[in-house]
Amino acid sequence: MSTVRYALACIFLVWYVVVLVFAYNGFWEIMLKFRYRLNRQQRRKNTDALESVSSSSFDGVEGVSIIRPLKGVDPEMSSCLESSFVQDYPTDKFEILFCVDDPEDSCIPIVKNLIEKHPLVNARILLSSNYNRETRTSDDHYGPNPKVNNLAKGFLEAKFDIIWAMDSNVWAPSRVLARSVKSLQQNIDNGRPVRGKRQVKLVHHTPLALSVVDTEYSLSPISSSGEDEGVSTDAARKCGGVHRRILKKSGAKLDEMFLFTSHSKFYVTFNNLSIAPCVNGKSNIYRRSDLDYAVSQIPKVTDSQFFYSPDVLQDAKYFTSLGPGHAIKFFSRYIGEDNMIGICLWENAMGRTGMTGDVVVQPLSGEDNGVNDYMERRVRWLRVRKYMVLAATLLEPTTESILCGLYGNFAISTLFLGAKSIFNWKLFMFHMTVWIITDYIQFYVLLNSALHSDVNLPAWLKKQESPTVQKSVARWFTAWLGRELLALPIWIQAMIGHEIDWRGRPFKIKQDLTAEEL
Repeated sequence: MSTVRYALACIFLVWYVVVLVFAYNGFWEIMLKFRYRLNRQQRRKNTDALESVSSSSFDGVEGVSIIRPLKGVDPEMSSCLESSFVQDYPTDKFEILFCVDDPEDSCIPIVKNLIEKHPLVNARILLSSNYNRETRTSDDHYGPNPKVNNLAKGFLEAKFDIIWAMDSNVWAPSRVLARSVKSLQQNIDNGRPVRGKRQVKLVHHTPLALSVVDTEYSLSPISSSGEDEGVSTDAARKCGGVHRRILKKSGAKLDEMFLFTSHSKFYVTFNNLSIAPCVNGKSNIYRRSDLDYAVSQIPKVTDSQFFYSPDVLQDAKYFTSLGPGHAIKFFSRYIGEDNMIGICLWENAMGRTGMTGDVVVQPLSGEDNGVNDYMERRVRWLRVRKYMVLAATLLEPTTESILCGLYGNFAISTLFLGAKSIFNWKLFMFHMTVWIITDYIQFYVLLNSALHSDVNLPAWLKKQESPTVQKSVARWFTAWLGRELLALPIWIQAMIGHEIDWRGRPFKIKQDLTAEEL
């Protein structure tokens, strides 16, 4: 056996073990903390009991300002936004701020209807000043990130210090807010007290997506969110007959599979191990004062890997000098503002993330969301991550089941099955079978977590309980295999390109991780 082959086998074996430890740490955490076993009758009983508890049970809880930035109409938008109104939390302890740029935005009638439907909840719409429809800009413009530009007015108007920043296109169970505030106040992660010097400064929830049909507004996540205007679906249009219909409708199912399997297990692992911040911005809860403090410390830190350029230091100093609530504007210079907020709290406020065993769910149109759309989204965010966390992004393909099985098989065959053996089919099939089974179990544990987390489920989520909607093993495996086979080509495409098509405009990421429109 050559020395090079032996050395490679040793390296591959070590990394194979590391990947399996990470993957199954997340899997078992999901099994333990995200698993619901209550049937609907039990959930009704528990909900009635919760409703009968007097407001004194909430003594000591802090107030929360829920801020939801809106643009256009998303699939099942009304039910997603209404989930904020029906949180099991004292109505005098939370408010909802809907941030909108355009005073003629099509989402405003939906919000007004919800405000009328829930008069006891303090909710209002905040509009940007001097919005120009031709340029799609307003006075609330601080950088290339329109979401942060939109959020900023909510941070300034917020009545409470705790902020729940939540995207317009996600639904949350009614007990999420209460559990999240408890996690933040008592320094708890997934029900366990956090040990060590770092405190829970940001509570987040595992993001999932479901492919749904007959939505309120049959729009793809591209056209509804405004994030990808102009991205073409030529690949779907050029296919004829059955292939065209399959390509046009399969994007949402691939998104669904990615978030339910690969993404969720590693997302939960990084939170659980707390070796670095890993934050998705769909649903985040943190204190405005903590963010103000963390940004104010940026100019004082000399060894930061993320905040170091003169322009970045100057902006951090300027925005924090404006007073409380202005620090959020600093993050308008980044495309991935969610993860940069997590990094800032980690570096400058001795913070870490915490979870509550809850999921938030984004309904995706299953009618006009093609495979090409899915690939474009994955390529874009991989390119963003390439600049933010290069090492982790370069290693990402090695965490996928097929490639992981190949180099793991080579390592085990070389080291333990004889000098002439470099690949063993039985071993590879065993690896893939175990991976598929655990992904299948995890998929339905997370789905049941969403289905059993609330008695008042929206109609599109209730339909997932129907036997006709529940996926057969063959249909599930088809979606799973498609996602796995596309993972490496998507990664290669992301690595060889530099331009990021974001919200219909081309951007590049500069060396200091800030975004520049081309």
